Amino acid sequence: MLGYRSSLQLCLAALIANTVSYSPTPNANHIFNAIHSSMRQWGSSLNHNGMSFFLATVPEGTQLYHGDWRSDPIQGPEWLAFEPEHALVFARPHPHNPPPPGDGPSPPQQVVGEPNQAEDGFLHTFAAARDLRLLYVDGMSAGKTSNGTMDSQDRILFHGGREDGGEGWMEEGERAELFCRMVQERWGGRLDGMLRMEAGFEIILCDFARNIEVLRVSRVRPREEGMPGGKIGDHAGRLWLPAVASRYWNIGGDRVRLNYDYLVTAYVYGLDLFPAGERSQPRLEHLPSNELEPMRRDLDALIMNHETSESSTNWQAVADMVVERYGNRLRYLASGQASTLQQLQEEIEDIVTPFIDYDRRNTSIEVEQCSKHFVGRSMSVTTVAADAVLSVSRSICATLLNALHHTEYDLVVGQIQGLINYLSWTTWKDCNGCGDHEICMIPMWPLGTVNDYNHPQCRDFAQLDGEGPRYWALQFPLRKP
Repeated sequence: MLGYRSSLQLCLAALIANTVSYSPTPNANHIFNAIHSSMRQWGSSLNHNGMSFFLATVPEGTQLYHGDWRSDPIQGPEWLAFEPEHALVFARPHPHNPPPPGDGPSPPQQVVGEPNQAEDGFLHTFAAARDLRLLYVDGMSAGKTSNGTMDSQDRILFHGGREDGGEGWMEEGERAELFCRMVQERWGGRLDGMLRMEAGFEIILCDFARNIEVLRVSRVRPREEGMPGGKIGDHAGRLWLPAVASRYWNIGGDRVRLNYDYLVTAYVYGLDLFPAGERSQPRLEHLPSNELEPMRRDLDALIMNHETSESSTNWQAVADMVVERYGNRLRYLASGQASTLQQLQEEIEDIVTPFIDYDRRNTSIEVEQCSKHFVGRSMSVTTVAADAVLSVSRSICATLLNALHHTEYDLVVGQIQGLINYLSWTTWKDCNGCGDHEICMIPMWPLGTVNDYNHPQCRDFAQLDGEGPRYWALQFPLRKP
């Protein structure tokens, strides 16, 4: 369902007379999906390689959490989680981020004995002392893998400091130190930190003393007897993933605001992000450094010329309405449940009839009215985000309206299926209807299996770690420029 190569152009080229031909903006589907999935655990896990940068604001007063084996005041740069259960995973003595279960050695345990140290650790609770200015790197950008989750950081953001990239949770301190140094030396202190996602959203905050207020420091619940540390089976793990899954579709509470009018995305530079059609996820690691330089310059300009607090159109809200209006109906049209051409076209006409003047039929006008259904008159339509949302909307409307003119059932179904493959909406992988003590399990670094990605299923809180090959253990071949 989440294919990355579009068959839409072929479908549109085959349309018969009395229909409208329409060529989508290149990569509009990927940009649309980046907007739709931004700050959402679900879509950002499935489209885990991201490729886009946004300016983000975390409002003053937002509560944030840090797990540590010490109760001492936290010195930056360090990590903050949005969900306390996420922070609890790091309350015991180990470096930031344990390796995936079964994929590496257990984190080193340190000797504790001082009054401000504990084997079970502490949960530090903070509130943002002012609006935090952050750079949001989308996708599973905190996943320490060679699958491409860190491409946009190591090839774009850290150009010069980490040109050869690198994988592994042991290098996280280096990334944090380098980013915070860049904030001061390259961008004049215009950011407070970086916003990323693994199994949960996190902030790398550069200056704790200036940016957050300590609310409390609490000793954590003792580890259960016989439970191994760092595994999904311990009590922290059983709390962790349900809390993360509650953020599948929204970070919640307006805790993060993104600027959608100004973003930097690899999808607009004509880059070969899917070399030879061999990958379902975009990559940057095979591209020569000089091809990435325009994107690096635009990222600098984004940070230097725009404020995180600038007002912008919420194009994610518009994308949501598009997905909600058409998602289930497109899937139904492609399913074969409408068994005749007449039934199929009646279903399609029900969808597009509000945009048709039956006295003066004009498919071109109908497509335009349909595609702008959710676009307010005051919205600027000149930005990258606007262009992507409108392009995807036009693709949907043109395909549906053109289908009313066709005389072959298989042709109509084929074009709807081609549209679905092009759109690749992550909502179509949702389990739908999990029980109260279950989540729809997908790979979220460092957890998950290949089958969890291909066929997400409802799984009980007590048995979240599935069987089979580990998804993040897959090693894709790396190419150097």
